[in-house]
Amino acid sequence: MDDLSSSEAKTVFTAAQASGHSFHRIGAPRLWTIDLVEVWDYRALILLLAWRSIRVRYKQTILGLLWALIAPVAFTAMFVLFFSLLPVRPSGDLPYVPVAFAGMILWQFFSRGVTEAGVSLTANANLITKIYFPRVILPLAAAVSSLTELLVTFVMLLVLLLFYDVPIGPMILVVPALIMHVFILVVGFGLWLAAIDGLFRDLRHAMPLLLQLGMFISPVAYTTSALVPTEWHWLYNINPMVVPLEGFRWATIAGASAPAGGDIAISLLVTVVIFCSGAMFFARVERKVVDLV
Repeated sequence: MDDLSSSEAKTVFTAAQASGHSFHRIGAPRLWTIDLVEVWDYRALILLLAWRSIRVRYKQTILGLLWALIAPVAFTAMFVLFFSLLPVRPSGDLPYVPVAFAGMILWQFFSRGVTEAGVSLTANANLITKIYFPRVILPLAAAVSSLTELLVTFVMLLVLLLFYDVPIGPMILVVPALIMHVFILVVGFGLWLAAIDGLFRDLRHAMPLLLQLGMFISPVAYTTSALVPTEWHWLYNINPMVVPLEGFRWATIAGASAPAGGDIAISLLVTVVIFCSGAMFFARVERKVVDLV
């Protein structure tokens, strides 16, 4: 019934009741919640949509998934050139290239995931207005497709660590938990942005600028300990990407500083708030968005 407008759906239900026929409504939940069991039932569709996104992204390209490496390599080269002109050490005593590349590949995962999840409803308008499925799986599929690129670029990071003779320790086992942290952030922001984009199309024009600003206020090209004054760490760590980025470096680059316990707690709290509020807002406006797209 979600392909009908709210007024049309009410007319159909009223007519069915008046005629004595029973009916079963298929659609989004009425409360500020998302049916996780229903989402799990559609897990195969999530993977299918994610795979479709990857195929479309690299369709008719010669290099294919290697394009996923070009952006972090290019940005890392730019950062190396930029900081070579300044009298600062953005990575402290750590080798700068793997430090910057590690931050860049994790940020690229976040940035691409949020961008694609944010427009996932309007980009699939022809699909969501024809058949029913939990609309929340569209932002989820966008996050999953971006995760594939991260796996490719992570292999390149391991090659860089070997090239710079950086030992790989047991802390690398923490990497999946850190990636999951960012994945939840991507989905949380994606749910917020997808719902807002369905109501107001202005956001898609502002998103590239916001993500560029976000990259510079996050420790992507530098480490927190090297450039952020200690007295401002408590405020800086409200940015939910700070701890995953610093934790990712700590887990992959020997000698990198581990995030403090208090900083981790703040980051997890902010992440949970973003994810839960995004899910609630998405569930609340989902039906209205379907009417508008």
